[in-house]
Amino acid sequence: MYREGHSGFNALLYAPVLPIVSHVWSLRLALVGALVSVGVANIPDLDQPLPHIRHRGPTHTVWFAILVGLAAGIGTALLVPESPVAFQFGFLVGTGGILAHLAGDVVTPMGISPFAPIWRYHVTLEWFKSKNSRINRALLLVGSAALFASLLVTIGLSAVVPAS
Repeated sequence: MYREGHSGFNALLYAPVLPIVSHVWSLRLALVGALVSVGVANIPDLDQPLPHIRHRGPTHTVWFAILVGLAAGIGTALLVPESPVAFQFGFLVGTGGILAHLAGDVVTPMGISPFAPIWRYHVTLEWFKSKNSRINRALLLVGSAALFASLLVTIGLSAVVPAS
């Protein structure tokens, strides 16, 4: 997938989470989660311009997902210090956001080796090419609409239903 496809896919996956997190913990934590989810969507592709790291190499592994999750957890804890679950939530969303990127790349012919260098098993479903502009645009459109609708529902619910 390309940049817009990954961003839309992460937005789509986070959309149903936003109102739940807002209701159980806080709107602030839910919004930070949305920023983390969409914000990490394209981090693995930072390897593309780097000369000594092959594309879909180390940045496309579960180990990298955990590393980004740790950073996201720390960032979330700093941004929402009043929440006792901020670090755990940020870690989960950050790691999940990278894993969603990996899932988006598995469906392309190039695929990934998610457990390298420990296990070099290569995974590809070959459903469509990364550069498929229709799929990338559709994911961006559907994901953005879903996240926006989720935000509207969350704000509407927060006006009617008190948080726990």
